[in-house]
Parts: sequence; C-alpha cells; structure tokens
Amino acid sequence: MLLSDLYIAGLGARIPERVTTKEAVAAGWYDAAEAEALGWESVAVAGDVPAPDLAIEAAHQALQVSGHAPSEVDILMHVSCNHQGPDLWSPQHYVLRNTVGGTIPALEIRQGCNGFLAAMELAGTYLAAAEYRTAALITSADNWGDPLVDRWRATPGGLFGDAATACVLSRRTGFARLVNVRAVSLPELEELNRGGEPLFPPGCTTGVKVDLRERAATYKGGQDLVNAGQLMGETQRALIKETLEEAGLGPGDITRVAHQFVGDLNVLRRLLEPFGEDSGVAKGVWDFGRSVGHTGANDQTSGLHHLVSTGQLRRGDRVMLLGAGAGISFSCAVVEMLDVPSWAAAPDRAA
Repeated sequence: MLLSDLYIAGLGARIPERVTTKEAVAAGWYDAAEAEALGWESVAVAGDVPAPDLAIEAAHQALQVSGHAPSEVDILMHVSCNHQGPDLWSPQHYVLRNTVGGTIPALEIRQGCNGFLAAMELAGTYLAAAEYRTAALITSADNWGDPLVDRWRATPGGLFGDAATACVLSRRTGFARLVNVRAVSLPELEELNRGGEPLFPPGCTTGVKVDLRERAATYKGGQDLVNAGQLMGETQRALIKETLEEAGLGPGDITRVAHQFVGDLNVLRRLLEPFGEDSGVAKGVWDFGRSVGHTGANDQTSGLHHLVSTGQLRRGDRVMLLGAGAGISFSCAVVEMLDVPSWAAAPDRAA
C-alpha cells in the first residue's frame, strides 16, 4: 500500500544490558555446540522489568524527539508477542496512561514478530481516514524471562532478547517518510507454530512451557519442513519484489535492510538474497541483531533506530523493513530518509 504524507517523526528504543553467549554456556543455559555453530554473541536481558514499562521508556524517547505534543497523538497501538502482565488486563491502556494520556483509542496488536509493521500499516490507514488526525504512537515490548519461556532454547536456531521500541507516525512532519507497506499471509502453515499442542485448555493456563522447536518437529501439515521453508522463502522474496515495484524501486535503490534478527549468517544470506549474494548481507544489520537476540516485533524498528542513531544513514537513503511472524505472516516497508535527526550521530559517509 503506497502511503502519502506519512512520516516518522520520532523513534525510540530501550535495549537492556546484554548477557553474552559465552556466559550462558558457562552457566549451563545455552548449548555449547549450538553456540559454536551459530553466530549469536549476546542477548539483551531485562531482568524483572515488565515489558510495558520498557515500552513506556521507548515511547517517551520517541515523543521527546518527535516535535509533537501529546495532544496531537490520535491513537496508540501497543504490539506484543509474549505475556505483558496479568491475563485479561489491558497493557495498551497502561502504556497510554503513562505516555500521552487522554481518551484516544488504544489498541493491542497481536501479529507475532510481524506486529510492528502491521501496526504501521493500520496506523497509516487510521490517520488517513480523517483530515483532523495528526499522529499515531506505536509501541512494542517483550520480556522473555518468564518461567514458561526458555530464551536460550525455546525457538529453532534463535535466542529471545528483551527490548522495546516506539515510533511516532505523523501526517505533518518527520525525519523520514514511510513510503510503502505490504503484507501477506500463509495460513496453511499456522500449524508450524502450533504443532501437536491442543487449543484448549491453553498451555499458559496449565504451565506448559513454550517450545517452538518441539512444535515444529511435530508439524503434521500437508508438506514437510523443507517444503514449508521453501514456500516461506518464495513468498517473502515475492513480497520484497512486489513492494519495491509498487514504489517504483529496485533492489539497488535500497541502502540498508532492517530485518528479523538471526544468528546464522547462512540464514541471513537466504533472507537477503533479493539484494544480491554479497551486497544483501552488507545491507543488513547482522552485527547489531546478533548482539541483542531475536526481540520479537522489535527487530526491524530497533534495527532502524540503530542505523539512524549510529550515523549509518544520510538524507536520501532508503531502508527496507522486513518482518515475519507466526501465522505465517510477512510484511515489507520502505522508509526514505528526509534528514538526519538531531538525536542521531553524524553520518559516517560523505553527504
């Protein structure tokens, strides 16, 4: 969906202290052979800080640099993957209460690790639906340290890291323009994340630990894991192509890619294949991602925040945000830098 006059006015990120994989292996949390085989360096761990409180910190950062008053925010969307607090509670209203306040709508978006990009698309359509609407605040946060999730073993090839990000989308002004967002689903593969686990009673109510590796191993769909992986790869590559073509762009027009975080460099090469075997990896954020772990729906926005704040982007650069989540769902977004914000380091390339 091509967007007109929709800008990123503010961006914030809260990345907790890291625990290295060497420390995790020494403590017996992480398998030594897997640590050797994969490239994860460390994982962000928030301890007992609740995810919504991380989101509030990131939101205040984004609001402070956005140039928008709280009264100009017309909707709040809070994105989550894991539990945020008590069941049957509303974390989005807790975030609203502790950020911009007021009586605006507050929604929780549950699109798994693809949630932030989904929220961007929804927020864009919400703001465009009425002329008087100015800005949207999107937050996302997860703390994977609860008793039912083993961040070191719960997901195939990945490590869960804690993080929060926030974005102020504006119809008025911003340092970057949100050019295009597209999304697709592969519902025939939803069983990959369900496996043989019953739908009722929910595992979280009976103390069943989250083990996505086991669920994938018990996948009983109409195709095996290899075929499922091929289908996901083909679908994501097609989405990248369609997103670029709709915006009148090609792979060479994308300066950097903020993608889902992986530790395995071979996985990253396959993910960024549309951008060239060598240039694709160079455009990614592998070094940053493998230092924080897979942070749920925060990967793309924390990657974008990292690129901006460390001076790796300049005016005119285009960044693709590339997301994937349970469902299976995929999203792509194109962001164009209009200026280097004052809170960012000076670009490390000549203007």
